[in-house]
Amino acid sequence: MTDPQISARHWLRQQFKGQGRRLRNAWLLALTTALAAMALLGLSGWFISAAALAGLAAGGIGAISFNLLAPSAGIRALAVGRTVSRYFERLVSHDATFHVMQRLRTRLFSAILPRVPGPLSHLSTGHLLERLLGDVERLENAWLGQAQPTLVAAGTGLVLLVAGYVMAGPVAALALLIGFILMAALLIRLARASDAPLRQRAMDRERLRGDLVQALNGLPDVLAYGLRPELLARWRERLVALADVEHRLAWRQALTQTLIQSLMQWLAVAMLLLLIGPVRDGVVDAPLALAVMLMVLAAAEVTLPLAPAWQGWSDTRSTVARLAALTEAPLPRAAAEGDQIPAPDGLLTARGLSFAWPDQPPLFESLDLEVRAGRPLAIVGPSGAGKSTLLHCLMGLQRPSGGEIRFGGVAQAQADGDAWRACFSLLLQRQQLFTGTLRDNLRLARPEANDDALWHALEQARLADLVHQRGGLDLWIGTEGLHLSGGQGRRLSLARVLLRDSPVVLLDEPFTGLEPATADALFETLQSELAERVLIMVTHDRRQAERLPEKLTLAP
Repeated sequence: MTDPQISARHWLRQQFKGQGRRLRNAWLLALTTALAAMALLGLSGWFISAAALAGLAAGGIGAISFNLLAPSAGIRALAVGRTVSRYFERLVSHDATFHVMQRLRTRLFSAILPRVPGPLSHLSTGHLLERLLGDVERLENAWLGQAQPTLVAAGTGLVLLVAGYVMAGPVAALALLIGFILMAALLIRLARASDAPLRQRAMDRERLRGDLVQALNGLPDVLAYGLRPELLARWRERLVALADVEHRLAWRQALTQTLIQSLMQWLAVAMLLLLIGPVRDGVVDAPLALAVMLMVLAAAEVTLPLAPAWQGWSDTRSTVARLAALTEAPLPRAAAEGDQIPAPDGLLTARGLSFAWPDQPPLFESLDLEVRAGRPLAIVGPSGAGKSTLLHCLMGLQRPSGGEIRFGGVAQAQADGDAWRACFSLLLQRQQLFTGTLRDNLRLARPEANDDALWHALEQARLADLVHQRGGLDLWIGTEGLHLSGGQGRRLSLARVLLRDSPVVLLDEPFTGLEPATADALFETLQSELAERVLIMVTHDRRQAERLPEKLTLAP
């Protein structure tokens, strides 16, 4: 047993913690279902053969000398019991698994949020989506398709060993034990042979999902530049390679299942041959010997899920490793981790401010700035100079590597995190719009805002006329603002920032995608509407930057 296996099992036990009773009941119900099916076939075979022998021995009066009622009642009871136990097993096991998956997705999402940006910055949106959706879906099989079938097979095998020993003696039990050991060897061989292909499949799927998300995000550019045929050709090649891996895995699984089923059939024949002596000596009657053979044949159904269960364990182990890497990644220290409440005073300062990503050179260091209400600051510089990161540090989304930020008479490090962020509004460089109505997107900034406040924010952002023309606040904007142009989506994001009505406003490229006339009009609106607030504006538009009274230039 390797360390990865130990950690995977421990991690899974932690996830299924609290569901132990349900899972134990599900296993007992599944075992009851399997034993009932075996007993049903065995009893049916015994009943038919015993009735036939009784009829032959009685010379036509078997109906008088043979009890038909007890075995027929037992058959009906086993048939009904098998159906009922299977139903409740599915109900209990799926209910427990779905509870675990719901809790796991919530935990993962909670773990991802504070680590992006941060330790998980190297993962793209597509990779994170694959973790949150694809990997969690694969873990649904950890109990239903792997642990439970293995435990049921183990329980059934133990029952067969005891029954073989009692009915046919130690030789029969030894034959069954040897057969089970061979079966375990086949499953272990299958798991080891499937390890590398499963890892390759997991990597291919992750890359495919990540590339698909990127392609969909850039779909307008793909269509505009005629890249669709080239992308489709590449995807076909990659899907063919993935299908080849799937085919090899399926072939190995089918071969193992065939060998296991054949082994079970040979065990059934062996039981019948070993019982010939006891039947001849009168120790075991013939119908009972036939029943034992049929029970072993019926147990073959229990072994059917074992090949996919053992083959998939490597995939489950890799999935656990990927998810554990998310939850166990070091949690970045919060920028504001005190309990002091800022009292807005119109002054934001930073002294000796520095920031560097782990194992990277500093983006900026020993940076000083002072911004007062009514004296907006423009931050300019080439891409990659740290302009957006500086805004994130000021708002408390990133913890600076050094230096101090103060606002409202409170140092950021000693401030309460929620209270500090409540003083800031941030327009991100990339607009964040959500599927829904325009009203829904605006109320993210202020859930209690009435329609008058929403319209006022739209007027400030020079978007009110367009919204009136297109149906009002109930306008459905589509996925990521699909039904809006880039400039319209930008202004909607700006309206949301203005609606927040915070004492400090941080704008990252507010004029991107806007025509010069619209940008100029919006600039004047911002100057007048935000005259009493602290305003910091990151922009590549030097013409707009020159119009602000203060300017800070960041160099790469």
